[in-house]
Amino acid sequence: MEGLCKNYEKCPIYNGILKDKAMTSGFYKKQYCEAGEKGWITCKRFMVKEATGKCPPDLLPNSFKSIEDIVKEMNPS
Repeated sequence: MEGLCKNYEKCPIYNGILKDKAMTSGFYKKQYCEAGEKGWITCKRFMVKEATGKCPPDLLPNSFKSIEDIVKEMNPS
């Protein structure tokens, strides 16, 4: 379907940390996953995956952390 994030089908937060939270997951899906490019480009999950090719499984779309901080936490030196 056009307008869906390319990562939508396999996004682990809907089967993981938001599994039993229908209202919250519904909000995220509408705001980020189903909102077309204007939604995807504001999703921290999408941005991190585009930058690194992977994403922490528990990262929420509206995380307050910067992309740089998330990437640093993924790859501690």
